[in-house]
Amino acid sequence: MILITGANGNLGSLTIDHLLEKHPNQKVAGLVRSEEKGEELKEKGVEIRIGDYYKPDTLAAAMEDVDTVLLISSSSMEDRIGQHKNVIDAAREQGVNQIFYTSIVQADKLLSPMATDHFETEKLIKASGLKYTIYRNTFYTEFFPMFLGDALESGEWYMPSNGQKVNFAYRSEMAEALANGLATASEHENNIYEITSGEAHTLVEYAQILSKEADTEINYHDVSVEDFEAQLKEAGLPDDVVGLSVMSAKTFANGALDYTEDHLEQLLGREPKTTKQFIKEFTSS
Repeated sequence: MILITGANGNLGSLTIDHLLEKHPNQKVAGLVRSEEKGEELKEKGVEIRIGDYYKPDTLAAAMEDVDTVLLISSSSMEDRIGQHKNVIDAAREQGVNQIFYTSIVQADKLLSPMATDHFETEKLIKASGLKYTIYRNTFYTEFFPMFLGDALESGEWYMPSNGQKVNFAYRSEMAEALANGLATASEHENNIYEITSGEAHTLVEYAQILSKEADTEINYHDVSVEDFEAQLKEAGLPDDVVGLSVMSAKTFANGALDYTEDHLEQLLGREPKTTKQFIKEFTSS
């Protein structure tokens, strides 16, 4: 049986959908924090397991008769490594054969707070003795509108990047690649995949693409991280949104996402879609 953690989140639910559609012979269970959160999955015929990253006892019970676990990294930044360790320990305790983990692209090289928790989790997984498969995911194209702010309305786009290129990939294709890997887990034992689309562009180039597709001029401004943070706070955004946005900006500016690999293409069996395609879809919707 395959257990998908974070099963009612965006990536988890998409992964389950791809498993059900493309690999219907696989037995799939979804980990959720309450029966209520699992209702939609039940309607799809998915077995529900109740568990919480913060509660080790619930995790151990949820992993009974599970062969492969997909650990989707926690969206809560509070003791993230501890949360992940609870899942890893429960998997080992229950005799799980293989664990898949969603990390961040170049987790072993990033000079970013965003990467630290991921790389430490990778080390815990390797030390656990479990067979593992790590998907180091780039940023989702679905996040692109969030980074734009009000640029389409104002014509001015303020975002730190230090002139670096940035890669994005479709979350739906990442989920499909996860489903394909989970369904053939033994073929991916102790592998690490860098999950990116096939191209990266500077934010200046993205602004040019936006201008063309939206038929309105977008001027990009490469501001400092400090000025960017001050603008967000002045706009009255919640602290957690400011924190995530600033971490993302630092990741852009240090060149961490100026990177492409063909692993996503290999796992999909086709070329992944591009951010150019996303911008075209986004501006025409």
